[in-house]
Amino acid sequence: MRISALITVYNRADLIRAVGNAPVGAQFDLVEDPRTTQQNRLMWDLLTDIADQVTHGGEKWDPEDWKCAFLKAMGIRCKIMPALDGDGVVATGYRSSKLDKAQFSELIELIYSEGAKRGVVFHGEAA
Repeated sequence: MRISALITVYNRADLIRAVGNAPVGAQFDLVEDPRTTQQNRLMWDLLTDIADQVTHGGEKWDPEDWKCAFLKAMGIRCKIMPALDGDGVVATGYRSSKLDKAQFSELIELIYSEGAKRGVVFHGEAA
């Protein structure tokens, strides 16, 4: 069984009870606040602006591709696995959902910085 929940004033007692009833040997992970919905929306707005305006390596890239490039620039490590058909490789492990609020803020600042270097005009929220 796996329980994943954001702690609120409404469910705190239920979560405490669940931990109290958990069997010995069960694992409990408490993590910092994840990114906010507003941060996530802003990231995608910024990445879309970059994807629409920037050519890199002679190609246009999707917002998802740019996200991976920025996460790599932050030092987030990926794994490389062979493609299923044996032709090339696939990069895995670039998940912005694993970032906390501070890391997500760093990612957004990196996107702004790189976009400014490349002359991107940002249209997204708070741009």
